[in-house]
Amino acid sequence: MAGIYIHIPFCLQACHYCDFHFSTSLKHKPALVRAITQEINLRRKEFEHDFTSLYFGGGTPSLLNETDLREIYKALESYIDFAKLKEITIEVNPEDISKDKLRMYKDFGINRLSVGIQSLSSEVLRWMNRVHSYKQAIETLELSAALGFNNLSVDFIYGTPKQLNRDYKQELQELVSYSPKHISCYHLTIEQGTYFGHLKSKNKITDLSDEYSEKEFLWIVSFLKEHNLKQYELSNFSQSGYTSFHNSNYWQQKPYIGIGPSAHSFNNNIRRWNISNNPNYIKKVETKEIFFEEEELKECDVYNERIMLGLRTEKGVDLDNIKTFLNEKQQNIIFQKIKSFSNDGLLDYTKNRIKMKPNKWLLAEYVSRELFILNS
Repeated sequence: MAGIYIHIPFCLQACHYCDFHFSTSLKHKPALVRAITQEINLRRKEFEHDFTSLYFGGGTPSLLNETDLREIYKALESYIDFAKLKEITIEVNPEDISKDKLRMYKDFGINRLSVGIQSLSSEVLRWMNRVHSYKQAIETLELSAALGFNNLSVDFIYGTPKQLNRDYKQELQELVSYSPKHISCYHLTIEQGTYFGHLKSKNKITDLSDEYSEKEFLWIVSFLKEHNLKQYELSNFSQSGYTSFHNSNYWQQKPYIGIGPSAHSFNNNIRRWNISNNPNYIKKVETKEIFFEEEELKECDVYNERIMLGLRTEKGVDLDNIKTFLNEKQQNIIFQKIKSFSNDGLLDYTKNRIKMKPNKWLLAEYVSRELFILNS
């Protein structure tokens, strides 16, 4: 097994762009934490392996207090050896961070912080409906460094509408001045069911044009490279030795366990996902009813995921690794497409590996779809 993911589905308020599963009501938090520990116990047989990473995601895991974390740790300690974990990450929001909380994380052995900064513009933060301020973002960066959190990752959103008159370059320059070891840069995506999605349906917000999106993306890649932050995945940049160990396992299709409402698991071509409803999740776990759905991936699904995930990374796709999924006719079709994409300057194509050209990485999804196969 590779990693353990624990989903904490609570936030103080809803960001206008977010379509992850969360609730702004904290009244179920104690019961939810108990249900998470109960799910761990219910799935004890799946923990009979060595794990290499533990990741607290959300939602907003920094809303957990010491009692919450201790309860989850106690359940995990019955089944895993924490000494073998190479990376323990917790996602945090700046408004939750204090010296005491950071010291608590140290006591729990957490060695990587993923900070949801998103922007260093007060206007943009308000537009996104983020809780924290510019001042809190900077204080988090300074406090984390002062208390010895060397492995610090920050999230940054670009690709916002032009009418904001945002200076994303200045924001990134200031962010990099604090020497984070890892930066995740995500283009704003307007999803249905979000507040921004509602505004878009009313023609009150528009996506940034592809031309400007590409311009921002290429500038970000070049700028971060100049500051020793190498792009190792479409949206992720790190200094040498600080790639996200947990997320890299996902991109390599390694097995993992997901705990908590809406969390996904993957093992032996079985994908499983928990229900995305906090009260129902709590009730079903407590009564030992089925609280998840699952499916067995067909060979074509495994192949398609391998293509999609591989082309998002700097390592690309090992062609010898995917040939076993293709019959002779499919191989001929796929390899003709690969040669065509290579001739068009989209792919680097060597004897046994393909990967996206660095300046064409934004087309990874398009190329992946073209290389997908249907169930044969």
